[in-house]
Parts: sequence; C-alpha cells; structure tokens
Amino acid sequence: MVLRVVAAVTVLASVGMGRSWAQGPEQSEPAALRAELKKLATTAQMLRDDLPSFTCQETAKSQLLRKKKVKEQVQYSGEVRVERVEQRRLMEQLQVTQVNGKPFAGGAFRAPMKVQGGFGESLFFFLPEIQPCFDFTLTGGRLDFATRPQMLERPGCDVAGTRHGIALLDADGNITHMEREVPPETASQFHLVDFNTIDFVSTELGGRAYPLSAKMTADVPADGEVKHFEATYSGCHLYKATVTILPGVAPVTGDEPHR
Repeated sequence: MVLRVVAAVTVLASVGMGRSWAQGPEQSEPAALRAELKKLATTAQMLRDDLPSFTCQETAKSQLLRKKKVKEQVQYSGEVRVERVEQRRLMEQLQVTQVNGKPFAGGAFRAPMKVQGGFGESLFFFLPEIQPCFDFTLTGGRLDFATRPQMLERPGCDVAGTRHGIALLDADGNITHMEREVPPETASQFHLVDFNTIDFVSTELGGRAYPLSAKMTADVPADGEVKHFEATYSGCHLYKATVTILPGVAPVTGDEPHR
C-alpha cells in the first residue's frame, strides 16, 4: 500500500508509472503462486480503476512515542469520503466530528501524524506493472514479497520502495491482512510511511465486493521518536449526493445546456 504521510501530511495521489522492466510473474514460478499473483493483480486494478465513490466512519488515534512512552496523543473521529474526481482519480476527504471525545466545530487541529490513501491504492504492490519489482514466495496462506536486487535501477520500480512485506490470504486466496516496510531513505524521498499494516474486509458497493481497509496502522521513526497512527473504518457504503430543488427553480434536464 502506498500510504503517504499527511502533515503533518501529504495527500496520496495516483502515481504514473512508466513501462516496467518485466511484465507479470516469471513462468518459472509455481503454478499456485502465478495464479495467486494474477488474482491479486486483478483485485488491485479493480480497486484502483473501478472502486466507486463511497463513505465510511473513521476513528483514529495519532501518537508521538519516545522510548515507547506516549508523549503526545490525539484521538478523533468523523466521516471519510472517497470520491472519484478528474481523470478517475480517487480523492479522500475527512469531515471530523469529534476530537478527544468532544464535538469538533471545524477548523484545524494539531496531531502528531495523519495518514491517508489506504483504499484505492491499498494493493499497489500487486499491480501488474509493479509485481516484476519483487520476488514472491507463497507458503500456505502467507505470501511474502521482497524487493529484487537493484530494484531502484529498474524503470517504474523506484517509487515502490518496499524492502519486504507479507500478505495473509483466506482459503479462497483473498487478501485479509498486509504489512510492509519501506527503507528510510525511500520513505523520506516519496513522503511514504516507513511501516504500515492493513486489515481488509470484503464490502459490497453497488453489487460488487471490494476488499476495503478495516484497520490501518502506520509508524514513522524520526530523531529518536516514533510517530504512530492507527485508524479503523466502519459502515462503508456508496456515497450519494443529495440535490434539493428550491421552490420556483426549474430543474435542469438532460436536454438543457449546462451553464
């Protein structure tokens, strides 16, 4: 997952990838592994390209840790909206309703770290053009992946930056959990979190099931401290805008030009 630090934070944007140095898993890989990578590639593309606009309830905790002790903490909750915008790009917007257990009237509040970008790009590392950047090993319901030697010299692989990670799969080969680690120099260059985990839950949106993030954690070490972020997402459903036609205002039909 390509999570970006926000703030405290930089919003995740879709990364344009050049043509990778290889295409798809190597034919020498075991058939079970090739089948699983193909399945994950299809799922990753579905999330990136076909995930419809939706909204969820987000509950988050942001901490600053020093020697494993909490030095600063902010808890907040609200509604996160994930919406398709220009060029089919996914954009996340969070409307905070509570901060530290109290109603939030709006404006800004300080948190050690905020992270976003864990939905449409959550399976980024399994996209067909990114898979050749990694070596994969499938053992039962566990898929390990690690960067191939001299990966950063390969076109299209530099932004992936993962040193290693794991994915846990259910009996049908669907991903239920993933974690990954990015080298500090790469994390700093691309504003990525150094380490993160994500739990997935199958969620139906518009008659189609998508593996959406149910819980996410992220850690960023800096100057002897660790910024820690964790969030849970619940009640996810399709986002629908409501339009109210005021009295005396004629509705616009499909035959009328937009102004």
